[in-house]
Amino acid sequence: MYQDDGSSSVTSSPLQFFSTMPVSPSMGSPYPWVRELKSEERGLYLIHLLLTCANHVASGSLENAEISLGQISHLASPDGDTMQRIAAYFAEALARRIVKAWPGIDRALNATQITLVSEEILVRKLFYEMFPFIKVAFVLSNQAIIEAMEGEKMVHLIDLHAAEPAQWIALLQAFSVRPEGPPHLRITGIHPHKEVLDQMAQKLIEEAEKLDIPFQFNPIVSRLENLDIEKLRVKTGEALAISSVLQLHAFLASDDELGKKSPSTLKNSNGVNMQRVRQMNQGTLGGAA
Repeated sequence: MYQDDGSSSVTSSPLQFFSTMPVSPSMGSPYPWVRELKSEERGLYLIHLLLTCANHVASGSLENAEISLGQISHLASPDGDTMQRIAAYFAEALARRIVKAWPGIDRALNATQITLVSEEILVRKLFYEMFPFIKVAFVLSNQAIIEAMEGEKMVHLIDLHAAEPAQWIALLQAFSVRPEGPPHLRITGIHPHKEVLDQMAQKLIEEAEKLDIPFQFNPIVSRLENLDIEKLRVKTGEALAISSVLQLHAFLASDDELGKKSPSTLKNSNGVNMQRVRQMNQGTLGGAA
């Protein structure tokens, strides 16, 4: 651009400086130029805001995190373009993380929420059929289990989120053609909804009977973070595998929570004694996936 005196100067685009711009309490709403950004530039700005917000949440700076969420809400939308939709859901997740800092408020907000299990099952089935990501994870996990369990006569599988029977149906079929014959298979399924476990048990038992494989299903109705490890009923002499697809984040604890506990008594957020887990791993695991 040219100034009145005829000299020229280069003006940076908003995209060149917003990545280093702090989100401060004085910002009641986004800068006017934000509304004029192109889709790609808006997407980059949303990434900047999300990272800023995540850093504030991680450091416990909840006031600044709230300000960042306010900025994100002006640009993100569950009905917008790809980045706007992603940002909307990430912002919701960050907001939920903030609320969990106050367990009483978190429980009160969720006390009256009703989730239809039938809808969850339908959504999960559609996702499984339309996207390959979970299928690939199941195939790789099953292959690792088959290789680790070669020659084992008693196999115990623990599914940390027993919601999709397709993985274990495929494994039953693979075990049925094993040269040394199928093992005695026991699957422990963990899920917060009994209906999901009942449906899974029915399908797996039917498949095991069809293939003539000795089979047991041990359902545990529980959220992963509240799991009582004693209910897993791990036995000496059986080969153990643990399957976890997108579930280990439930074991995350904040630095503050970890700092309150000494290493000798440290337990993760679900109350499972980590020393007991190590002992179980050393004494009974024949393989893990």
